[in-house]
Amino acid sequence: MPKIVDYAKRRVEIVDALLELIAQDGMGAATSRALASHLGVSNGALWRYFKGKDDLLAATYQTVLDKSNLRVARAIAGRTGVDAVLAMMETFFPLTPELQDEAKVVLAFWGVAAMNSTQASHGNPEMVEWSDEFAILLKEGIEAGELRPDTPAEALGNILMSVGTNAQVDYVFRGDDGAARLAEVRQLIDSFRA
Repeated sequence: MPKIVDYAKRRVEIVDALLELIAQDGMGAATSRALASHLGVSNGALWRYFKGKDDLLAATYQTVLDKSNLRVARAIAGRTGVDAVLAMMETFFPLTPELQDEAKVVLAFWGVAAMNSTQASHGNPEMVEWSDEFAILLKEGIEAGELRPDTPAEALGNILMSVGTNAQVDYVFRGDDGAARLAEVRQLIDSFRA
């Protein structure tokens, strides 16, 4: 009798294994052969579940993105205005080992996407969504009297997203978790206090 395999569960296991490999040894060491060995399967067995390495990396990026969205939702739940902005901002900084590992995956995916016209054409809609969320929360801060009425909410939201993104780049290339940069973000927001 043939073994019944839960396709979705197996995909998750493969993605989790890739996350572990990238975290342990970096993207360069996360070859399909190393991944197969890590999972105890043949190299060909991986590709029953993914079309290729780019597909696997995209699924891994989506897993990290889903975790990020959940973290953001949890961070801002029950919060408004500046408090919510600062809580959301912290979710983008690689301050924990898990977030540091995820930063490596994010940058690896961006590198692949930049060279793949199909993925590059899709852009990163999550960046726009998160920038918009920052702007909404900043507007709440303006309406609540926490921030000055002339606070440029949309522009500041875009800047915050850029700083959060850059924090991941800085971690991967320089080992900087961004704690000092997060303090600078607080100073920037404070400069708009009412």
